[in-house]
Amino acid sequence: MDTIFQGQLLRPDFPFEAEVQTESSRLYHWHDAVELLLVGQGTICVTMPGREYQLAEDDLLLIGSGEVHCLTSEAGACWVSVRFAPRMVQPLLVDGGPAQGRELWPREIQRCSRQWQEQTAQQFRSLVRQLVEETEVRSHGWQTAVRGVLYQLSLLVLRELPACEENMARRDSRDDLLKKALAFLVDNYTQDISLKECADVIGFNMNYFSRFFRSHTGIHFHQYLTELRLRKACQLLLTTGLPVTEVIVQSGFQNAKTFNRVFKNACGCSPRDYRKDSGTDRKL
Repeated sequence: MDTIFQGQLLRPDFPFEAEVQTESSRLYHWHDAVELLLVGQGTICVTMPGREYQLAEDDLLLIGSGEVHCLTSEAGACWVSVRFAPRMVQPLLVDGGPAQGRELWPREIQRCSRQWQEQTAQQFRSLVRQLVEETEVRSHGWQTAVRGVLYQLSLLVLRELPACEENMARRDSRDDLLKKALAFLVDNYTQDISLKECADVIGFNMNYFSRFFRSHTGIHFHQYLTELRLRKACQLLLTTGLPVTEVIVQSGFQNAKTFNRVFKNACGCSPRDYRKDSGTDRKL
């Protein structure tokens, strides 16, 4: 289930990463790590079940551990992604005792900086940039410095971020149902699966599930399934010498005509040219 659930996202000895990113994927996923996003330039869109955040330059967004999300961006956009395991700061979270098993941050908070006081947002931006600098320079004691900044960020979250009015139980239910559907897709996308089969897995009728999937992911079920298969096809083209006919089978497409049409529309070239242009030309 690597495509959907990223359980081993970070190093176990120091589960933290801060980097500038420029590429996105419309495939939904979740991971154990907490993620902070800071847009550097351009615009990006982060979609979660029932929510969508349009982020521009200097906007921040917090994504909690286990939250289903996907990110898309306009051409030329870049953003900082800070990811860390909750255990990096958990001992600090509960006064008078350890925080094992507790939420890292209160869930009932506004996650996007557009709903924060500007002073709080400025402090957040400064701290996120410190994390990037410490990661890039790696001076003596940089890991201790990173932990210190994460503690400061956590304190800002606990003290300064405004409350959210959303029904959290309902949001948890949406997340769980979507995770179940996505897990089914990633386990079965190489087969000739249908909308009805996926709907049956989570106990919805087909029409209701179609609306549920569209409203909580932003794209239609079959469009998502096609993108999942395309991602697998691209991976196979770049990392194996399999002939295209075998790539079609292993990525779940039902025939060569459909595959070639969908691939060219998505990638702007044929599978052969895609492999060649990526410097891994092989006999197909």
